[in-house]
Amino acid sequence: MIKKILKSTAYFVLVLVFLFACARFIDVSLGGIYDGRRAPYIQSLSSDSVVIRWNTKKPQRGIVSIGKQLQSANLVFKEQKIDDEHEVKLDGLQPATKYYYRVGNGSRSLYAGKQYWFKTAPPAGTSSSVRFWVTGDQGQAGLIQSEVRDAMLNWASSHPLAGKLKPDFWFTTGDNAYRSGTNKQFQQNFFVPYADILKNTAVWPIYGNHDSRRRTFYNIFSFPANGEAGGVASATEKYYSFDYGNVHVVVLDTQSSRIQRNSKMIRWLKKDLRQTKAKWRFAVFHHPPYSRGTHDSDNPADSLGRMKKIRQYILPILEQSSVDVVLSGHSHMYERSWFMRCHYGASDTFGTNNIVELKDKAQQVGARYIKKSAGTVYITIGSSARLDNGELNHPAMPVSLHKSGSLLFDISGNKLEAYFITRDRKVADNFKIIKNNHVINNSQAYCN
Repeated sequence: MIKKILKSTAYFVLVLVFLFACARFIDVSLGGIYDGRRAPYIQSLSSDSVVIRWNTKKPQRGIVSIGKQLQSANLVFKEQKIDDEHEVKLDGLQPATKYYYRVGNGSRSLYAGKQYWFKTAPPAGTSSSVRFWVTGDQGQAGLIQSEVRDAMLNWASSHPLAGKLKPDFWFTTGDNAYRSGTNKQFQQNFFVPYADILKNTAVWPIYGNHDSRRRTFYNIFSFPANGEAGGVASATEKYYSFDYGNVHVVVLDTQSSRIQRNSKMIRWLKKDLRQTKAKWRFAVFHHPPYSRGTHDSDNPADSLGRMKKIRQYILPILEQSSVDVVLSGHSHMYERSWFMRCHYGASDTFGTNNIVELKDKAQQVGARYIKKSAGTVYITIGSSARLDNGELNHPAMPVSLHKSGSLLFDISGNKLEAYFITRDRKVADNFKIIKNNHVINNSQAYCN
């Protein structure tokens, strides 16, 4: 009897070892391990600090030297540990200041030259011009991704805002590395294609469903969990906020955090938006509250009901706190809403009473909204590397395009202008928001 038990136990252990080995092999074959070089990328940018990350093939102690002039990079920041994944926080910096940087290990520089620089954010509340870039579901290297990227760079350089040839910052709407969000897939589909942008421009990637299939995402990106970049500390990298001049951005996790009436993320969101005094307010997350694209926001089974929960529990808070624009991805096309409010149900309940400004021009390039009262524009952008099919007929979305592209936002004073730039370098959608005053309504009677 004992021999049989020992034999069966040994067999069970062998099976476990075999399965573990198979899993390890599959993970490696899918790109779960990455042990090569990764060029520097800018993280957690604020008015007085920034994080620079990079990878080396062998473990070493990373060193970053910075200076306001290329030849005077003599302010040195060193890592505490020896590793092949490097993360150095630079603090005590001056706001709205351009710094050149060198990355190395003490004995030599690995990355240096006039192309390696970053610019700190202006102080919160500053009314300076801001340009930022938004891509969605862009994590698939290929012709669409490269043409969308180059179209933005070409348009931005030929239409500079206050001398800016590159965006001040960049955020995605999720799904940053297909198919499974492994480290190697991030290298191939994100870090290599966008290397020339990442070395200067802070990126704030959103956590998508494809990013969640491995544990890579939160290991390779750095987010301000303790309010280092502005806003209220969340004590987690899953959701947070940051300020850039007079712009306040709330980043939410709709993939792995609970979306309930009094969940931890919801409580933090209310507190953060009560605190901010920023004139312009954005919210970004992966799953769209309104879409008839690759995903159907009316379908309660689609994406495990997240889109319905977002409408129920998140949108009322955003609208009552005067959030101007809400961006999401997940559906691989482009959809832009009316200037609207108070629609938290299925599409068949949407009506003209939900539209703040009822104008046919909302369906045209160059739509113009005058923000005299509270209202929000919702955008689904998930076509920066993939373009799939869908009905594209949600009544809240008068602009629904089966086109690949990305968004540029320009903000100056009381005017916001957004441009959807397609892969063929055309502006397929353009809208403005002009604020005559700054409306905030935290009343529970907002929709009555």
